[in-house]
Amino acid sequence: MAVLSCVKPALGHVEVLPRVVEQGKLVELRVELPQLRPGAPPERLEVEGAGLEVLSTRLQAVVASETQWTARVRTDADAEPGQLPLVLRALFADGESVEVEDAITVVPPVTGTDDSFPWAGAAVGTLCAVALAATALLLARRKG
Repeated sequence: MAVLSCVKPALGHVEVLPRVVEQGKLVELRVELPQLRPGAPPERLEVEGAGLEVLSTRLQAVVASETQWTARVRTDADAEPGQLPLVLRALFADGESVEVEDAITVVPPVTGTDDSFPWAGAAVGTLCAVALAATALLLARRKG
C-alpha cells in the first residue's frame, strides 16, 4: 500500500501513437508525456494494459518539458477488439511516480493478405483483354 501512496494523478496532454493496433502483433508505441511534475523528467516508463505484453520501454528524447518514449508491446492474439485502456506510469529518481491513462484500439488481424486479391485471375483477364484488343485492331486494319 505504501507504493500507492506515492502515485499522483497527472494533468496535461498525453499522446500514444499509433492509436490502432492489430491483435497479436508486435508494435512500437510512441508515447509523449507532458511535464508531469516540477524538476527532472522521469527516468523510466511503465505501461500496463489487460492483454498487453510490454517487451521494453526506452526514453527517446526530452523536448522542452516533454518526454518522448518508445514502448515495444504486443497484444494477446485473443484480445477482444475494441478499446484497450492503458496506464502509463512515469517513475522518477526519488522513487515517486505519476500515472496517466490513455487507450489504444485493438482490431482483428488482417487475414489473407496473400490471397486477398485474385492476382492470377487478374493477370489472365488482362492478357485476354489485350489479345482481344490486338485481334480487333488487326481485323479493323484489314477491312480498312
